[in-house]
Amino acid sequence: MSTIVHAKPYKLRAGALALAVHCAFFVLLYFGASWKAEPPQGMVVDIWDSLPGIETAPLPVKVEPSKPPIEHPKLNKPVAPPKADITLSEKKRPQEKSKPIKTEPKQQVEKVNVQAEQKRQEKLKIQTEQKILAEQRAQAEQKIIEEQKVRAENERARAEQANIVAKIRRNLKAELEKAEPSKVIEPIKSAASLKADFELAEKKRLQEKFQEAVKSETKRQIEKTDAQSKLKAQAEHKIEAEQKIEAEQKAQAEQRALAKQKAQAERKAEAERKAEIEQKAEAEQKAEIEQKAEAERKAEIEQKAEIERKMQAKQKALAEKKEQAEEKERAKQRARAEQKLLAEQKELAEQKAQAEQRAKVEQERVRAEQKAQAEQERMRAAQAAAIGKEVSEYKAKIIAKIRRNIVMLPDIPYNARAEFDVTLLPGGMVLNAILVKPSGNAAYDSAVERAIKKAEPLPLPPDAALFNNFRELHLKFSPKE
Repeated sequence: MSTIVHAKPYKLRAGALALAVHCAFFVLLYFGASWKAEPPQGMVVDIWDSLPGIETAPLPVKVEPSKPPIEHPKLNKPVAPPKADITLSEKKRPQEKSKPIKTEPKQQVEKVNVQAEQKRQEKLKIQTEQKILAEQRAQAEQKIIEEQKVRAENERARAEQANIVAKIRRNLKAELEKAEPSKVIEPIKSAASLKADFELAEKKRLQEKFQEAVKSETKRQIEKTDAQSKLKAQAEHKIEAEQKIEAEQKAQAEQRALAKQKAQAERKAEAERKAEIEQKAEAEQKAEIEQKAEAERKAEIEQKAEIERKMQAKQKALAEKKEQAEEKERAKQRARAEQKLLAEQKELAEQKAQAEQRAKVEQERVRAEQKAQAEQERMRAAQAAAIGKEVSEYKAKIIAKIRRNIVMLPDIPYNARAEFDVTLLPGGMVLNAILVKPSGNAAYDSAVERAIKKAEPLPLPPDAALFNNFRELHLKFSPKE
């Protein structure tokens, strides 16, 4: 009896747990089916006719009805529409008409340069905008790729959740089958019934513990699924907002491009009209200037003729007065010149006498200096001859001493000739001997070099002042000498 009473509440709890697990499983299946049934998000791809840096003719663009702009921190500041420039240019037209037209070529060249600079700046601006749009498209594509990765991760997480729920169901079913008591239990002995009761209570405790674990796991999975659903909804909302912003940016860029093209066309037409007006005004002004210049030229010619007549009369009177004054001045100058000539003749005679006396003294001094210089030259020549003789003698002694030490070999040619640069020390010792011109016979060159070293010390004059003549010697040796 007691076993039947304990079995009924156990079955009720097991049935409630199975019902809860089935409900959770159906909830997960519903979310998974609804996620898979959603249509895939479309991608917006711009097909370019050419690279962004190359200018191409603008294609006709279908402009969608404008929507209220959405403020976004990543967007640039709003650009003012080009209508203000058009209205300013329309206001400036009557002012430009009222201004006097200047026809100087320098100003025309400056206008052409300004127009060219404006066109260049507009081209640079268009290229910059194209680059910005390309970067924005690349960022949008990167975001879409990241969102696709997130969706794939969410799908994988849902599959894992489904596998976990299926595993829990299988484990629960196996535990229920193991823990289900037999329908007919007959009490045989009191000990057996007590043991069965104890086992049943233990199984009941384990079942309750397992149910609690299943509930907590199910709750955690449901919370995780809810959080992922929220994240998915937020990501989709963010993608929609960014796509909307990108579409608005594209529409604004296209509107700006159309406005720029329209403004460029208007500026071009305005420039052509201004050029035509300037050419017409320039022709009229040129004709008027030519007429005015012709009249001024005639008046100037007449005025010059009148001034020339007056100047000729005045110059004639002045010439007569000047001639009289010059005559008087010439008479005075002749008198002064005569007096000056007499004084100069007297002074020249005195200077001539003084010059003759100075020349005589100078001649005597020069003769004395020449005589002293000749004596000095003679003494220096005699001294140089004596020194040269002594140097030649000692050089001959050096060469003779070296030749005595040369060991002649039988196969040395008779016309061999070797030249050495020899550097001596004050005691007659050889610092170095360098072969500057070989004889063509290496044996003879080596014999001469050994003879130079063997002849140390070389003979030098006793006067130390003559050593500079022997410090560096250029010696020539030949077998025939």
